[in-house]
Amino acid sequence: MTISLSFPFILASASPRRRDLLRSVGLKFKVIPAFADESREAGETPARHVRRLSRNKAQTVALRHPKSLVLGAVTIVVIDGMILGKPKDQKQARDMLRRLSNRTHSVYTGFTLIGPTGGLLKTRVVRSSVQFKKISVEEMDWYVNGDEPYDKAGGYAVQGRGAYFIKSIRGSYTNVIGLPLCEVLEELKHLSPVHFRWTS
Repeated sequence: MTISLSFPFILASASPRRRDLLRSVGLKFKVIPAFADESREAGETPARHVRRLSRNKAQTVALRHPKSLVLGAVTIVVIDGMILGKPKDQKQARDMLRRLSNRTHSVYTGFTLIGPTGGLLKTRVVRSSVQFKKISVEEMDWYVNGDEPYDKAGGYAVQGRGAYFIKSIRGSYTNVIGLPLCEVLEELKHLSPVHFRWTS
């Protein structure tokens, strides 16, 4: 089973997780990353932050490809009002795991869809809550000595070995991976029902 659209579809992100999620439902698309400044503005809430950045990413690519449908997305991990980015080294990865250990944090994804000629604009924010187990020093060492933490927001992968740390998730599981697939597909259908087809 695949999903076909009657116009070109572009993912404005270099994330392999988003690419794999979209491919898992049979969507065909091009990957054209939009590299944008992801700094947080003063006083900006997490929801407003991901909303603004996803829109910026989608608009950047849509301007260069006006005949395509463009999806931009940004995912962040937030605890105590702090955004945890991608750890650069083992020390940062340990610090993040120590902060997340035995606590609940939030994962926000903002996504924006921009259609051909700049129409069909839709921006949404999806939030999930993730509860971690208490992580021992030995478990931290085991995890940070692998490759998994270093290109992931928050320093862990829910779809990988990082799943061992997760006691529960409230909300979208795929949102924690990097794209709320259910919500994205629903918006695609609502924005352009005549161009959206389930095919075998």
